[in-house]
Amino acid sequence: MDKYETIAWRQDGPVGVITLNVPDKLNALSLEMQSELHACVDGIQALSDLRVLIITGAGSAFCAGGDLQGFLERSEAHHEKGGARELFINHLSRKFMSIEIPVIAAINGPAVGGGFTLSLTCDLRLAAEGARFGAVFARVGLSPEYGSSFLLSRIVGLTKANELVLTARIFDAREAKEIGLVNEVVPEDGLMERAMEMARQIASLPPLAVRMAKRTLRHGLESTFSQALDYEEMVETHCFSSLDHQEAVKAFLEKREPRFRGY
Repeated sequence: MDKYETIAWRQDGPVGVITLNVPDKLNALSLEMQSELHACVDGIQALSDLRVLIITGAGSAFCAGGDLQGFLERSEAHHEKGGARELFINHLSRKFMSIEIPVIAAINGPAVGGGFTLSLTCDLRLAAEGARFGAVFARVGLSPEYGSSFLLSRIVGLTKANELVLTARIFDAREAKEIGLVNEVVPEDGLMERAMEMARQIASLPPLAVRMAKRTLRHGLESTFSQALDYEEMVETHCFSSLDHQEAVKAFLEKREPRFRGY
């Protein structure tokens, strides 16, 4: 993996950790950070021994959203030039949603705007007790992005999503847990330990089955019941055919630890 300026990467056995690493700017999603996240995810996809990914923030924040100074500069430059502006494209959400292995967001502090919606693309979310959240797009004259118009209502329900987006209010980790936005709230000094514990638990399972389970659940978000059944049948047939399925059953019957190969 490459060296980065705005993020940090490390791998601990089957678990990888991306840290948003511009703490003096509350890990705002600058264009440079977005570019480095793209490159890092591309590198991750090529790591055959990686089973789970954790994303977290350095310092006191998870991610304070978009780079407001950059927003202003691009807006002023556009109005000076005139004409139609280039189409805004949600590259980052597409990139994160393409990750085949499970992704855990370890939300160590404020996650607002783009940082809030980046966390929605993750499969699991753990929050430190002091974390804060906000779908604050309207505060800066913008609307939901990074797939939040699709994901947020499916996570917390349409009525609650309407409230969070239309009021643009900040809410705490306790409320995030109550509405189902996060899986757990843990003390700040135990956040990464808990994230690693959960990641290792997932990594201990058959890699193929875990990847297929994630793919099946994501497919179900956009499917009819009949389409979901069809897809499950295809994926389950694939899993039944795998050597990892055979090894899992043998290990259980022989009362030993399994040795998975990922296929």
